[in-house]
Amino acid sequence: MRFPKDLIETADAARILGVTPDAVRQMARRGDLRVQFTSPRGWRLYHRAVVERLAAVRRRFADDAA
Repeated sequence: MRFPKDLIETADAARILGVTPDAVRQMARRGDLRVQFTSPRGWRLYHRAVVERLAAVRRRFADDAA
């Protein structure tokens, strides 16, 4: 299924964030990452820019911890 370029699936969000798809779903349940759209089949879609910003924040915290 094709989605607008600015929306990405859970697996793509996981790749960008460097985590598993289950971790992305947990982030969404906790409210750390907003699900922008849920398809009729139940696929969760996220804004690419939001995921990329979250990934940058996570990298910054990882760098500070090192």
